[in-house]
Amino acid sequence: METVMRFKGGIFLAGILLLFSPGRVLAHGTVPPSMAALMPGRVISVMESDFLVPQGFRNLPGPMFYLNHAKELGLTAGQRERILRIARTIMPETIREGQEIDRLKREVVRLSDPRTPFREARLRRLLLAIGKKEAQADLAHIRAHRDCLRLLTSAQRRTLPGLLGKP
Repeated sequence: METVMRFKGGIFLAGILLLFSPGRVLAHGTVPPSMAALMPGRVISVMESDFLVPQGFRNLPGPMFYLNHAKELGLTAGQRERILRIARTIMPETIREGQEIDRLKREVVRLSDPRTPFREARLRRLLLAIGKKEAQADLAHIRAHRDCLRLLTSAQRRTLPGLLGKP
């Protein structure tokens, strides 16, 4: 089943249900109601289109995964609050970074139009900027995911592998 939802700014996302299917976003999970304003579908969409997330983070859970599995992991109230703080930081950053990367990519497309003069130096600078921004965004996500992991006790870390792959 495919669902189409409309988000702020006229952004339409098709297949939102697919974004949370276990086969695509194993370690991210759904977002609690308190985070709804961060447009979780948009966050996941940006991560999948512009960052390494699907390939690189399948086995490294993000904040929402931990929050969705708080009971199974036995997270304390303090752990949940710290993980929520990480999520409230990384999710808006993801949207901002993704929008900037998207803007730069649109500029590359515009400059690549065969009806315009070829400006190789400008294209090279844009492509390098895109690569740098994508790398910085990936590193920020890895740090956020690692920050969540560091909050777990050794017993919670042993429980974690059995939960991966669950929505």
